[in-house]
Amino acid sequence: MTTGFHVSNEGTRLHPVASLLTTAAVPVSPTTLHSFDVFDTLVTRTTWRPEDVFLLLGSRLHAAGLLRTKPELFAAHRMAAEAALRAAPGTEEVDLHAIHAALAATHGWGMAEIQRAMELEVEVETLCIRPIAANVARLAALQAAGAEVALLSDTYFDHPSLLRLLARAGVTVPAERVFASAPLQATKRTGLLFHHVANELGLLPTQISHCGDHPHSDLAVPHRLGIDATHWLDGMPTRHERMLHAGAERHPALLRSLLAGAARVARLSPGPLTPHERTLWNTGATVAGPLLCGFVLWVLQRARAMGEKHVHFVARDGQVLKAIAEILLAGLGWDIRCSYLHGSRQAWHLPALDGLDETVLSWLSDDAPHEPLRSILARADLRLEALTAPLSRHQMDGAEALDRPVAKDRLRALLAEPEVEIELRRAGRRRRAAALGYLRQQGVVGVSSALIVDLGWHGRLQRSLRRLVEVGAEKGETTRLTGFYLALRSRPEGFAGAEMQAYIEDPRFLKRLNPVLLEIFCSADHGTTRGYRQRADGRFEPELAEETDTRVLAWGLRSLQGGMLAFAHELTRAMALTGNTETESWTAALRDAGVAAYDDFRRDPNEAEALAFGTFLHADGQSHDAWSECAPLVAQTARLRLAFGLRVPGYTGHWPEASVRRDGGRLGEGLIALKRLRVRLLARMASARA
Repeated sequence: MTTGFHVSNEGTRLHPVASLLTTAAVPVSPTTLHSFDVFDTLVTRTTWRPEDVFLLLGSRLHAAGLLRTKPELFAAHRMAAEAALRAAPGTEEVDLHAIHAALAATHGWGMAEIQRAMELEVEVETLCIRPIAANVARLAALQAAGAEVALLSDTYFDHPSLLRLLARAGVTVPAERVFASAPLQATKRTGLLFHHVANELGLLPTQISHCGDHPHSDLAVPHRLGIDATHWLDGMPTRHERMLHAGAERHPALLRSLLAGAARVARLSPGPLTPHERTLWNTGATVAGPLLCGFVLWVLQRARAMGEKHVHFVARDGQVLKAIAEILLAGLGWDIRCSYLHGSRQAWHLPALDGLDETVLSWLSDDAPHEPLRSILARADLRLEALTAPLSRHQMDGAEALDRPVAKDRLRALLAEPEVEIELRRAGRRRRAAALGYLRQQGVVGVSSALIVDLGWHGRLQRSLRRLVEVGAEKGETTRLTGFYLALRSRPEGFAGAEMQAYIEDPRFLKRLNPVLLEIFCSADHGTTRGYRQRADGRFEPELAEETDTRVLAWGLRSLQGGMLAFAHELTRAMALTGNTETESWTAALRDAGVAAYDDFRRDPNEAEALAFGTFLHADGQSHDAWSECAPLVAQTARLRLAFGLRVPGYTGHWPEASVRRDGGRLGEGLIALKRLRVRLLARMASARA
């Protein structure tokens, strides 16, 4: 890609894309030289568009006293000056000095100011440059194998500046093999740079193999010259990145650009991956990462505003959230400690039990249609020998009955029996001492205040935790417990908004959020917390269903988390570029952009996303005895019904949009198109009624 923003009038039709690469090859001689474009092929910028770097440059010039206009206005001046110089007859290439000299009259610069402005532009570019790992790895592999390589760039930078940018991105090539158009006055766009390289190295065009991102300069022109040309397309913004940028449209231009750019850079940051791993990584970088990083940044801001120094991230959702928090805190320099708190409904509801209230009834009965009765009773630590009479009265005794699910109303009737409630209280007391020991050890019980972080939905877990905190308090101890959640569909009775705070309150999001997808994003590498035990040394530790969740690791959890954490790292660097002074603005932009990208992903997955996430095995009951795919394959008639939002009897999935898209083909594309049409029609009808 050119570093300037000239668009050639000589268009070219793209060749069909069979994969991520489009190749137009007419080899005549064996390849002797492998050449690469530089910008958006080997390196890229952490901004949405290359020219958005000028927004940041404008801020730096203003801080240096070289600018009296707004940074946004300077960016427009900078682009206009370059465009005017390029439009001059006979111009092959422009250089940085000529551009800033053209700006001098507008901004009242002398030679010293021109020089300083040029230096600042190179500094800003250096701060924003990032490697495109897959292509850098390919370049390094070619060099390691003894192949001859060269880098060709249509750029206004001089040779030393271009070398500086490459070094910053970790691209190592002999200086004499880096060819910049400005000092040579020869561009790829016209073909002169390819001729120069061939003559300089004594090669025929047919002995050169070139790779780049521009359809004209890197594909059509070299192909016309007889050069084997590969059009690299991965650097193009994805639909999720475009959605991030569009979703943040009401926010400052620089933040909006850096946010979408951070997602793109994070997506391009890993080396070679399998197609499945790539889908998971990309989703982490461009969908889950922006949504969850915004949530975690908001949590840290709220904790800081409250003067709190310690935040507890509740398992298992909290595993990746804590990792994100630690990355953000390292960049922000805030003095807040993060802990991972093992907890679950089973670990907290039972020891907090104080009578058969709705929290306990829901915990035990919600999964009744999918979970064997024996598993439900075991989850509540209920001993069968103590329940012989009530089980017999409700015709639930015997191995066959215990191994089957029961209707929710029948289970609730059983739980209401006096013998069952007595046994539940006993079970709660058996679990309570270890639970309180663990919570006190972790700094949740016996402190003046405690902050917990979880994904959310109904807040029942915090209700049980508050009960445990109250029960475990010693004389004179009072703990203010505050929960931070991505979203809450409801709050338990008696809990004020300040006690349970939600990052996203929009009722439209709450209606369509699809909890299972968000829980997949926050999967952990270990099993659920069953309870707690005391070790020989007196310390307390969690009892986990599995120390290592091999199922989710085999699915590809590390790739998904890798994409999210890559975005978190890029976000910290982006915030640093703005001085870490606008974190509230960042949170607002991340909220809007993250929701937009997530909605796009949830509503309209592509075939690769539907397959990768649709095959995730989700536990259908709290006992984790039964598993099913998130979006299973269904018959064609069922796909049609799901596409129109109709109920499909027996559908066990949690993401009908992905079941429609799985197994692709023309039918899948057609059904998705019908679903989009239905959504648009419903939206228009709702708008008309309003």
